[in-house]
Amino acid sequence: MTRTRMMSVLALALLVGSSGCDLEVSNTNQPDRARALATPDDVEALISSAYQEIWSMQHYWNANLATNHMSSRHTASWGNMGQNDFGRQPREPMPNQSSYFWSYIFEGNWQDSYSAISAASDGIRAINEGLEIGPGGERNQRALTFASFSQAMALCYLGLWFDKAFLVDEATDLTGELGFSPYTDLIDAGLDKLDATIAMARSGSFMLEDNWINGNPLSNNELADLMVSYKARCRANAPRSDAEAASVDWNAVRTDATNGLQELTIVGTDGDFFGTPSAPWWDGPKALGTEPTVWHRMHVDWHGMSDVTGEYQRWLQTPLAERMPIRTLTPDQRYPSVNEEEAQGSLHRFYNSIIWPPVRGTYRQSHYADYRHEEYLLSCSFCPFGDISEVIPEEMKLYIAEAAFRTGDVATTVSIVNETRVGVGGLPPVVDAGTVPGGDQCVPRKRYDPMGRCGDLRDALIYEHFESIFQISGGLEYWHGRRFDILPSGTAVHMPVPASDLEVLQESIYTFGGVGNPSSAGDPTPPNIVPGSLNTALERAAWSLDRLRARAKTKHSIRDFVVR
Repeated sequence: MTRTRMMSVLALALLVGSSGCDLEVSNTNQPDRARALATPDDVEALISSAYQEIWSMQHYWNANLATNHMSSRHTASWGNMGQNDFGRQPREPMPNQSSYFWSYIFEGNWQDSYSAISAASDGIRAINEGLEIGPGGERNQRALTFASFSQAMALCYLGLWFDKAFLVDEATDLTGELGFSPYTDLIDAGLDKLDATIAMARSGSFMLEDNWINGNPLSNNELADLMVSYKARCRANAPRSDAEAASVDWNAVRTDATNGLQELTIVGTDGDFFGTPSAPWWDGPKALGTEPTVWHRMHVDWHGMSDVTGEYQRWLQTPLAERMPIRTLTPDQRYPSVNEEEAQGSLHRFYNSIIWPPVRGTYRQSHYADYRHEEYLLSCSFCPFGDISEVIPEEMKLYIAEAAFRTGDVATTVSIVNETRVGVGGLPPVVDAGTVPGGDQCVPRKRYDPMGRCGDLRDALIYEHFESIFQISGGLEYWHGRRFDILPSGTAVHMPVPASDLEVLQESIYTFGGVGNPSSAGDPTPPNIVPGSLNTALERAAWSLDRLRARAKTKHSIRDFVVR
């Protein structure tokens, strides 16, 4: 690749804003390079803006609502943010075309990542060339640390979102050939840079300005702790399948999730929904992604795992095009105990209304909504400025629980799962790796299982992730689904390089997704009988017997029916 072609890609990342939906406008928060590098204060301001690009990737529209629909947690049918196209079943190939109306789904995260890398790299180069920020360069280490932190996060997120990307920083020689690096190399590079930056942070002494990570004047050690948490997120979410997850260093994930910063809350800025220069700190998925009267409902594949009436199993047994929204009941206190208008549980709410046109698929329709972010949603109309969660303790605990599960420490997994299962859901505690307690009232049932079998510890761990992590930060639900092999069949497991950049590079345009296509999820339906499992065989036999009894009862009812 020539220098001209490479620079055109980075120029696109720097200079082109997102486009598309009527709720999307061009990003006006892009700095003019000559002006941005004019003085030491300008360079520091440029570096401080880099994390805002990381934030926009994870909290603006971009791919966040589309991929949450792909994970079958959030559901909607509106075309906005690609929800109709990306949530359609059977899954179709991703429309990776520069002319696609919602092309920012591919372009947004790509451009934000390279905008962060570019801003941070320009600042680092200026300091390396002798620029002093503050008297005698007293603020240089803070600036260098924050710039390196932003670069590391951009590399991690490129590896989490895309199949491949350019691995660049301030030291990259752009005069020679530069090819794409696979996501595994991007993840490794991001983790390595986080390690180096953590050491850099701990060797200094500084405080971040309040607006660098808005509302968080972190000390050097607190910033290092945040990077430790981000290491856990980056490493745990990288696998594209359950088989690939087996090669993750889960002991490192557990250590980082234990020792990292457990909570990061951003102070939203009073402005509008579009990330203007004066108000870049807002969260689209927490607003419209949880707004229940127009934009959001819980996917049936989510709330169905809690159902004890058999409605979810009947829904699964119905042909896709004929599936209608169902009313379920569960002993889980996070759900309403009755199906009455706006009945509430601790996290979820029931609505009689069905808000989307049936022509786009009644299988998308749902009576249930998640309203955990309601306080933020209602902070004001189309100008949210409330507090915004980016890292929460439950996320870190669930990484610890998963790491323990994947390394054979059942006791730790059981303990963490029960914290929310019992403490929030009011469900009976799990005690081992076997079938969850509750008998015919067991929660959760296995996802996608038309037989309605009770889940085991793995299913309980998956279910508590569903119930604890929703619209916290972009991608968490989608990445969780792919590494547990629970994405719907044909769902793409990552995004391709945006078509707009491939066209500039004169590279072939490609995409992912669609049943049977490469880099797509396989059939997630649980097998009828797990080889060698007596318990599962007995469950299957009991289920079959119940079905035979039900059919016999129906035949008797028909025979005995008398018209009067």
